[in-house]
Amino acid sequence: MKTLSLKNPAYLGSALLALFIAIGIWFVFAYAAKERARDLQQWQVHLGLVADSRYDAVDRWLEAQFGNLHGLAVNGSMQLYLMQLASREQPSPGAIEPAQLSYIRNLVLVTADRGGFIEKSRAETVGANLPGQADVGLMLLDQDGKLILSTPGIKLAREVENTVARVLKSREPAIQDIYLGDSGQPLLGFVVPIFPLQVSKKEAAPIAVLVGIKRARDELYPLLTHQIRTTQTDETLLVRREDGSAVYLSPLADGSALLKKRLSLESPRLEAAFALMNPGAFGQMRDYRGAEVLVTSRAFMRAPWVLVQKIDAKEALKESDAHHRFVMTAFLLATLFVAAALVAAWRHGSSVREHHAAEQLRIKSDELRSQAELLNSITDNIRDFIYILDQDQHFMYVNKPLAEAWGLTPQDFVGKTLPSVLGSNVAQTIWALASSALAGNESRIATDALQLKREVTRTYHSAAIPLLAGIHHNKSVLVVSHDITVLQESQARRDQLMRSLLATLMRAVDLHDPFTANHSSKTTQVALAIGREMDLGKQDMETLEMAANLANVGKLFVPKEILIKPEPLTDKEQQILHEHVNHSVAILSGLDFPGPVLETIAQKQEYIDGSGYPKGLHGDQMLLTAKILSVANAFVAMVNSRAYRTGMTVNAALDQMLSETQTRHDRHVVAALFHVAENHPEWIAERLGS
Repeated sequence: MKTLSLKNPAYLGSALLALFIAIGIWFVFAYAAKERARDLQQWQVHLGLVADSRYDAVDRWLEAQFGNLHGLAVNGSMQLYLMQLASREQPSPGAIEPAQLSYIRNLVLVTADRGGFIEKSRAETVGANLPGQADVGLMLLDQDGKLILSTPGIKLAREVENTVARVLKSREPAIQDIYLGDSGQPLLGFVVPIFPLQVSKKEAAPIAVLVGIKRARDELYPLLTHQIRTTQTDETLLVRREDGSAVYLSPLADGSALLKKRLSLESPRLEAAFALMNPGAFGQMRDYRGAEVLVTSRAFMRAPWVLVQKIDAKEALKESDAHHRFVMTAFLLATLFVAAALVAAWRHGSSVREHHAAEQLRIKSDELRSQAELLNSITDNIRDFIYILDQDQHFMYVNKPLAEAWGLTPQDFVGKTLPSVLGSNVAQTIWALASSALAGNESRIATDALQLKREVTRTYHSAAIPLLAGIHHNKSVLVVSHDITVLQESQARRDQLMRSLLATLMRAVDLHDPFTANHSSKTTQVALAIGREMDLGKQDMETLEMAANLANVGKLFVPKEILIKPEPLTDKEQQILHEHVNHSVAILSGLDFPGPVLETIAQKQEYIDGSGYPKGLHGDQMLLTAKILSVANAFVAMVNSRAYRTGMTVNAALDQMLSETQTRHDRHVVAALFHVAENHPEWIAERLGS
């Protein structure tokens, strides 16, 4: 009886072959997992930008509603007349209405009309006791919560009464969360206290309360869907936590009745539960219909809501899954080809030494022939181009899809050279890939566009794998070419979307500070012109462009009244304004930039003598990109008007920049700016014009 031993060449070869296959499969799956993680990270950024955009739209709308009511609440006439009415004795039935009440009624009507708290069909205010039916309206209540007057048809709902009582006690404005009105419409309200004239709210209780009611369907819900949709299944929802459940507040794609969809927070992997318990996080969950989705969220400060931004995982990862299947198929086939070649070589060597091995070789050859037929069947049904070249650029094998693309049969290719079939340009690119693989180098590149049948041009991603034992004892290489035309077009659309989202963010900054409209784009153009003048590399130019575009995003967190103040800022206001740099870094810190974009933004207000902010860095501690951005930012600010001053001329701004080269700005960067201004004055005038 023979004893199994690794000294036996057969067992040793089998063990090595099994190890090779196992390692190959492990690498394939590891690579696929890495690609999937990268795709998920891209979707995290995409969903986050969309969620931020829609969150900002809702938050600005809430601020506008409170602003309308607050303007009426601090109206001096309103406060004075309410104090006078409160001090009067109760009028007898049939008495003439006090003049103060008539004036207050007019103020309420004007505010309701201007703020959209009244339907256009109702043009007059009415007394507290007149009947009517309306969802939208504005009410004035006294300090005991009793109705003084209101717009037509609106009445005080039980839910609103509780909120009014809370506001009278806390003395702080509050939002009435979404509820169903008598008409079945989803409503929400805004409650603002009114205090006595010339008395702070810390010293006196409210003398009245303003209550504004609006339909969520008219103004709130459209903010969740008004942007152009870039995918088929993306959906933005509002949810809140209530008694251990997630309540869906906005319309759902499955047509569920509003405010009726409630799911337990304990539901496994529920997207709403995940958003409520982990606001701002990103993950792959199940939505209210049970579908797999990618989801992120944002929690509101003004309302007890969480905004949920999601997209169907199948749609989001469709292209990624197709690419992963291609990669796994190509490399698994390569592993099988190499394994088959190793078996054939081992069997061929054995046949030379033993006559008995010759018979075994014949049997194995038959098996390999069957395997080859099976592999041919597989490769002929894969739409990728699969072919084998020898060291002299001759085709040794071609699958059917490649042959059909050129209007030939696989047999027509065998023996022909690469240039004679595919043309010299394509052949040169592919052979550079194949020869690199034969030399033992990593070989995975995207080839030039291939022209099929002299009619259709497509772009292919090719992978070359050397066959260790070769075919017929010759060196050979397996090449797999996958059509990535659709993938490239999809990537181009995704890049365009990212650029559009970036432009939207820049417009948001411009709208927040109208005196610096287009400041970011102007700064970007000047910074890039300086970078070209200083011969910056491609990576630094890309860093500079991204940092210049995003540098002022933190100004969204600076109060607008500071940005548009027409006189010099106080020290406290200057300190608040200086914080916009830290805000910018905090907002963008979760994104993975290819270069030191965050560091460049963080240093844009630093000066070479250490007098800048926020860290007081010196010139040798600053990045070159930051020095360029600092000069471009200051130059654009000087030549454009602000709330508190008019813009300088270009020459005056350049002179001031030159005078600050010993304290604030790098002299080499300022010199480059001078060259741009002197050599291209018309360019400067065109791009920096107001």
